[in-house]
Amino acid sequence: MSFRATTPMFNFLRGGAARRIGSPKSRLPTFAALTIVGGAVWISVSNEGLRDSLKAPFLVHADSAATDFRDDPKSQAPFRVDPDTSIAFPLTFTTTSPSPSLTLVGLGVRKVSFLRVKVYSAGFYLDERFTNDLHNIPGWHTFTAQHLLTPPTTSPSDLLGAPQLSGEGLIRSLLDRPIACAVRIVPNRNTDFGHLRDAFTRALVARQKIARTAGTLTESDESRIAESIQLLKSFFPSQTVMKGKDVVLLRPPEGGLVVEFEGKVLGRVNDPWIGKELMLTYFADKDVISDKLKEDVAQGLEKLIRK
Repeated sequence: MSFRATTPMFNFLRGGAARRIGSPKSRLPTFAALTIVGGAVWISVSNEGLRDSLKAPFLVHADSAATDFRDDPKSQAPFRVDPDTSIAFPLTFTTTSPSPSLTLVGLGVRKVSFLRVKVYSAGFYLDERFTNDLHNIPGWHTFTAQHLLTPPTTSPSDLLGAPQLSGEGLIRSLLDRPIACAVRIVPNRNTDFGHLRDAFTRALVARQKIARTAGTLTESDESRIAESIQLLKSFFPSQTVMKGKDVVLLRPPEGGLVVEFEGKVLGRVNDPWIGKELMLTYFADKDVISDKLKEDVAQGLEKLIRK
């Protein structure tokens, strides 16, 4: 909701009425009436001194504002709001840890259980140095939102057409490069670090199992990953994360993972596998963490490609 007022109102606030407050007239009883006509609010005042200072009636207009402020050419608001939770996300932000400036690509709510409880909203941010160069990355030259939302297939009837990448493989191709990205998590209700820690751990263990089955991990990889997961778990203190506070998962250009809470660094894992795979859990071909986030990021990436 946004508001506008005509000039007499501001003239009144700047000085006219303030000087009259100490006058005898200002001590007289004051009565006000509101009249709402066509969305405008008219205010009439019985106190002669206040009425004279206004010179003319003033209007306060209530306008509905676009949810996505980037799509509203009249708005200068530097944030977007998740329509499911009303949580705001800055369009750009810089982490406490050394990292390039990051640009918001998309956001969405995470829901859990059959009751679809809204746990938190998440925003995906990408190194702004690469946002104008995505079309030059192999596999991204003809990208559309549907490419990210469609699991890969080897079928010759694939409408997306080989050799275009699709699904999770698209984001993996980005993370194979020295590109910084982050997921900013803002709880929609009070939670605790234990819940977040356990969710991240389960996601990484599940992806480790998939990689093991695919035969892409060596014994030394398995040992290193297990140690890295234990290190990650140690970052989260035993305390409540209040509604509206933010937890940031940063994957810096050199890889690894940095966890921040309200601008404070909780810890860093230097294992490249941990940073890449935790980011990929938000874009998985199966059991994605937030469908809304994945869909919105897909649309955001398409807008960047078409710039």
